[in-house]
Amino acid sequence: MKRKDYLNSKKHKAEHSKWGRRGFMKTLGIAGAGAISFGNNSLSVLNSNFLTNALTDSISDRSLVLIRLKGGNDGLNTIVPLYDFDTYVNKRPNIHIPKSNLIKLNDDFAMPNHMKNMEPLWKDGKMKVVNGVGYENPNGSHFKSSDIWASATRNTEISTGWLGRYYDEKYLDYLTNPPEKPVAIQIGSRGNLIFNGSKTTYAFAVSSPQRLKKVAENGTLFDTKNLPDCTHGDQIEFLRRISNATFNYASVIHKAYNESEDFNQYDAENNLDTQLSLVSRLIKGGLGSKIYMVSLGGFDTHGNQPERHQKLLTTLSNSIKVFYDDLKYYGLDNKVLSLTFSEFGRRVAENGSEGTDHGAAAPVMLFGPALKGNGIIGDHPSLSDLNKRGNLKHKLDFRSIYTTILTDWLCGDKNFINKAMLGNEYSLLGLGINCNDDVINYDDIIPYHAAIYGSTKVDLNLRINQDHHIKIYIYDILGRNHGLIYDNLLRRGTHTFPLSINSNKKLASGQYFYNIKVLGGKDLNKSFIVK
Repeated sequence: MKRKDYLNSKKHKAEHSKWGRRGFMKTLGIAGAGAISFGNNSLSVLNSNFLTNALTDSISDRSLVLIRLKGGNDGLNTIVPLYDFDTYVNKRPNIHIPKSNLIKLNDDFAMPNHMKNMEPLWKDGKMKVVNGVGYENPNGSHFKSSDIWASATRNTEISTGWLGRYYDEKYLDYLTNPPEKPVAIQIGSRGNLIFNGSKTTYAFAVSSPQRLKKVAENGTLFDTKNLPDCTHGDQIEFLRRISNATFNYASVIHKAYNESEDFNQYDAENNLDTQLSLVSRLIKGGLGSKIYMVSLGGFDTHGNQPERHQKLLTTLSNSIKVFYDDLKYYGLDNKVLSLTFSEFGRRVAENGSEGTDHGAAAPVMLFGPALKGNGIIGDHPSLSDLNKRGNLKHKLDFRSIYTTILTDWLCGDKNFINKAMLGNEYSLLGLGINCNDDVINYDDIIPYHAAIYGSTKVDLNLRINQDHHIKIYIYDILGRNHGLIYDNLLRRGTHTFPLSINSNKKLASGQYFYNIKVLGGKDLNKSFIVK
């Protein structure tokens, strides 16, 4: 029997029905690896039941977006200390931001005007800054410091991340009971340890946004067409078919992607825009993943910093603004918390190349309406009292931010959080977020919906408990789409929509279905009759 015939044979299908997931992984020689690579494309897959059990047992509709600023962001030229401006200028005669180019946040701090697109977020109470974030005895290596931030420890023998350990502690059946959806989506930064558990990585990770978009659009991981017509091609096809069948997250990502639509204000030439637009579509499509991680590189500004840093912060500012504009349009912005982080800050004094060298403490920025007001959290490090290398002395341990996010945003169990922080307890920060805040319960957001029959028409009557974006479609019993009758933010209250007679056409006699898509939640369907 030829290879291609065998692939489609009953015998082949029967073998697969008996071939367990772990057996398949062992046969390929990658058991426990959590990743498959083809060429330069890498994909890591979550093998945990965390999504359906861990976070959903408390808050089911919140997402966290981690924005990694790779290279070491210069915090002093991001959030400028007005309270000691003369010292700031003296330390940076050639690269400081002049007062005329600053946007005041309060009497003590400002941000450069090339971050102007963040100003509405600040004014609307959707942005906070945490000052002086770092750790004891800072390491100036990109790799080691990144590992410290990801693993929450300086112990080089520990190769797990803070989120990975949290998931490990909470769910022990991750190999035998995989979830229906990925816990986390990670674009780029495959070497980051944040999602690494003791036996697997807890993220669906792709090397680029283009790779994720391909998966989202096609619903498969790997192309099984256009392969060489030879034994080698058959072998590749066989392996790719198995991979597509085994790692089924591609299909749920594809479904979520198709359940949403593009927001046309993203810049296609902006890589961060591309990443965040994909994140937004998956959130809007109801994927259900709790954590997303994107990255923006280029922050290792040893030379020509003014021009390079300005471009980077402009990109960051523009991307965050359009991301939240997108989410707001669909009524989901208050369900998404974002934060920036970097492996370290930069040295206080400029170098001889109009740049800055590796430093220590730096600010962390947070975004989202859930913050319930703007503000500067924590004391800023002194610009004069520096460590031996001329770096800022940190005022706040970065693990306090992790603990606060897990506790107040993702509503994690305190015991598991402490274990994720390697047995240490860190103080909670007053970020404005609260686990007990009202959130959307998608099971109750539309408690009532029904077809109402009149003498000459049929209407849809529904009640919605919270402002939210919904779509309403009509289908016949063969699944054919007979029109979109609503696609917008729907205000809280009772509403009526025409079904049998609408702007598109008058329906012929027969049986139909209306489909209500609650963005981020479940579809609601019922049949109705047109006489």
